[in-house]
Amino acid sequence: MNKYTFKLDGKDLNLSLGFGTTIDEVGREDLIKTYEDDVVRKVINPTKDYEITRYRHAPLDDGSDNSPEIYYEFMFYDSIQSTWNTNPSASVSPPPPFAYNFQGYTNEEIAANTSDLNKSFFKLDFYDKVDKPKQKFYMSSLFSPIRGNRLNLDSIDLDCDYGGAANADWTTLGMNEPDSPITNMSNGSIIYDTTRDVLIPTFTLDMDNKSSGYFFYWLKNKELINIKHFFISAKFFNARDGVITRFLNQLPSTLPATKMNSFDPTAYLYYRVQINQTNYTYKVLDLTGIRVGTSPATAIKYWEYINPS
Repeated sequence: MNKYTFKLDGKDLNLSLGFGTTIDEVGREDLIKTYEDDVVRKVINPTKDYEITRYRHAPLDDGSDNSPEIYYEFMFYDSIQSTWNTNPSASVSPPPPFAYNFQGYTNEEIAANTSDLNKSFFKLDFYDKVDKPKQKFYMSSLFSPIRGNRLNLDSIDLDCDYGGAANADWTTLGMNEPDSPITNMSNGSIIYDTTRDVLIPTFTLDMDNKSSGYFFYWLKNKELINIKHFFISAKFFNARDGVITRFLNQLPSTLPATKMNSFDPTAYLYYRVQINQTNYTYKVLDLTGIRVGTSPATAIKYWEYINPS
């Protein structure tokens, strides 16, 4: 309560008293309306733009190709030679075992797109972080071995001479060694061609053939989920035996011996996919920031991870 003192000097006084013209109820109706609007908005689940669009491989940095191919290469472990297998030379006859041979397929089966191989697939998983306890999985990109490149190799075993292989690795695998083509000894012409175009785990994916694995689909609206890059890891599912193979982004033999059993997955499992939500393109980079996958020499390479015994 305020106190006022007035001095009486015999003159007429004019006293103006100010009274508040608002009461406690004023404004409450507005607050109630705001609350109602908020409840209604939550109940009806307002429209969010979940429209997705197709992202393609970004133009080369030098501007020489606006729709470049993208290259992948997968190296499987050679359990006989204790190394990571690369593709054999077509000039070697008969060729040594390689790649899908160590997954249980003969060259003849690989060339014929046998059902088990046709049902197998490589899987790239997209995460928002490399830290496994904190990462969130968003999507996968699959591509079949039958989308891979092919190499003309000896594939047919004519004499069925199991155990008599020139390269004993075939016998160790429990497979007959493919024979070289039968030729006419007088003029060198081929009488029976044992070679076939054999699938190899290298992939040249392009925009023209709408290759699976070249495109991926993601949200157009960057305000809904603001992600500027993903981290991808790779697996191979073998439909013949149901085994899933994991891959590293570096040659495992280069890992320090102390890391073979407890390596840092944040450094050895992933590549980074940088996306542009303005022109809907992507680039693949290694974890040092260097762009990869733009040529066979800079292919996105993965090596099978073998858990040390």
